[in-house]
Amino acid sequence: MTAPDQYGQNVAIWQMTDAPSIPGAAQALADGIIPRTVMRFASASARGATLAGAYAPVEGMATYLLDVNRLEVYNGSAWVTPPQALTSTTSGLVMEPGFSQLDFAGYREGRNVMIDVYLTRTGATINESDGNILDTACCTLPAGWRPTHQTINGAWDSGVASGGFVLGTDGICTLRSASGNINNGSNLRLHSTFLITT
Repeated sequence: MTAPDQYGQNVAIWQMTDAPSIPGAAQALADGIIPRTVMRFASASARGATLAGAYAPVEGMATYLLDVNRLEVYNGSAWVTPPQALTSTTSGLVMEPGFSQLDFAGYREGRNVMIDVYLTRTGATINESDGNILDTACCTLPAGWRPTHQTINGAWDSGVASGGFVLGTDGICTLRSASGNINNGSNLRLHSTFLITT
């Protein structure tokens, strides 16, 4: 009679007391190991057609879908993408003349990036007219925390005025609009979220 493996995975191991059967021993081993590996399927529909009936998915089973290049894990009721590790930084921000840094944080989970910049205007007043200001670079984000495919829009707020800024693939944050003047001593909070493609 087969016995469970010593790793607690319920893989049936053929015993010396079992009737000799190479096909039976190989099948018992395959049935125990294959569902615990990362199985590859051409698509979700191919997976669904294969993992059915006696071979229906169980919680913890992992598959890789070739058509979308995606790893998925069965959570007991559905196939889900495993969560990515969260990484963060608070260093590497470079300030442009006329601004000083108060705080900076970047967060990344998989391809999702969020940045928060807190800075002070130390230069001359940036005058607003009908919501427009002269394009003014205020800081540059560190490598690895920048958009990879195109310029991204973001929003800033000082508690008195607010507006928009753009964030380029070079990491430069440029203030572009304002609801009021940005005076010397104004504290601005910039926020943007985006997807990276590489």
